[in-house]
Amino acid sequence: MAASNVIIDEVDQTPDLEERTQVKTLLTLAHQTISVGAVEISRGLRLESLGFKEKDALHLACAESGEADLFLTTDDRLLRRAQRYQARLHIQVKNPETWLREVTENGRFTDDGS
Repeated sequence: MAASNVIIDEVDQTPDLEERTQVKTLLTLAHQTISVGAVEISRGLRLESLGFKEKDALHLACAESGEADLFLTTDDRLLRRAQRYQARLHIQVKNPETWLREVTENGRFTDDGS
């Protein structure tokens, strides 16, 4: 799992203290934190030109920069746009529930290398 300055800033703005604390605890599991630099900003702008929202574009740019294999989101708009432009993204974008169904079999993780 990776984090980025974008997600940390977003979590810091979460008004619900309990939710913010829970998410911050999860973020401590991240093995790396990607900072937003010129490369991420440039990539984010290219993704924005495809119609991604600014923060979504930066989230994706940071995930790509960190060489993540997968970006999980429950944002249906982001999922639809990512599906439309999958060939132009350097990362898979999935709904967590859909992804979990794909990688499990009868409630157990498969070991097929994916």
